[in-house]
Amino acid sequence: MSSKEELMKRLGINIDSETFRLAFTHRSYSYEHGGIPTNERLEFLGDSILGFCVAEYLYAKFPHLPEGDLAKRRAAIVSTRALAIIARDLEVGEHLLLGRGEAQSNGANKSSILADTMEAILGATYLVQGMA
Repeated sequence: MSSKEELMKRLGINIDSETFRLAFTHRSYSYEHGGIPTNERLEFLGDSILGFCVAEYLYAKFPHLPEGDLAKRRAAIVSTRALAIIARDLEVGEHLLLGRGEAQSNGANKSSILADTMEAILGATYLVQGMA
């Protein structure tokens, strides 16, 4: 089993190779490779999907909480810190396509890059597998 297949198994997803590669393509890599598409659009989509799913869960789980408390809980769950922890646990950084500068400065372990990649993975998964 390839490392890509192992990661998808850990994530519980199955997406095609092209979409998988796109989800892991950082803008620094794109810049050095002729401006190929990056994961930023998938990140945008994934951020929205994650926010919606967490909001829906919190709304149902805590019917007594006011909007402000729900918003604080959602922010804590979808934070860069929380997403980076998950990405590190899943070893997402090993699969990142980074430019030389980012790779040399340990970009594969930067919280912001890892969190953005997790959002891109969610966006890619949504596109391929739908909301379920």
